[in-house]
Amino acid sequence: MDANRIAVQAENIHKSYVLGASAVGALRGVDLTVGKGEFVVIMGPSGCGKTTLLNLMGALDLPSRGALRVDGVDLTSLSDDRLADLRRDRIGYVFQFFNLIPTLTALENVEIPMQFKGVGRRERRERALALLERVGLKDRADHKPSELSGGEQQRVAIARALANQPALVLLDEPTGDLDTATGKQILALLGDLNAREGVTIVVATHDPTVSAVASRVVRLRDGR
Repeated sequence: MDANRIAVQAENIHKSYVLGASAVGALRGVDLTVGKGEFVVIMGPSGCGKTTLLNLMGALDLPSRGALRVDGVDLTSLSDDRLADLRRDRIGYVFQFFNLIPTLTALENVEIPMQFKGVGRRERRERALALLERVGLKDRADHKPSELSGGEQQRVAIARALANQPALVLLDEPTGDLDTATGKQILALLGDLNAREGVTIVVATHDPTVSAVASRVVRLRDGR
């Protein structure tokens, strides 16, 4: 694949964690290329390494061994500050339990990544409102997370992940804490974002219904 069309390239990725006196291998030589505009689902049972792989792609952690590039940048070569800049500017992350700030409104939660980037108040407010409208929540902009349903909180988290127009959006179990009907709505939204706007999406999940909207499914077992 042309390097200019690659969003993520992982080569022989290993990740081990030390537990007591022994090291446990979470990933064992993973190779994966994600093209720009793809919708890739990483599936597998609990403990297979899918969340570990997602965290490495999101620059939340670094591999023990191997090469990992996101949007053409070698993550293993970056300082902590540069990694933080990359996470802010090029990667959107949606956590299973939303991780919204409870004291802020939906609008303010979506504005946060832009505020860290130094975007002016008026511009970030306009973009945050546009993103909330995109996910169907413009009329809930002034509501705090406790006043929103689980599905609404998930949509706010997706809007926040898109705030800085990232090269890559990562989602960890996006339907895991939602009822079936709400989960289908979230999947339809993700499929639409991918199809209409070309957003590159990688989802880690054990939910087989997620694969219905994906362009490719990658299966992990025992870190391979």
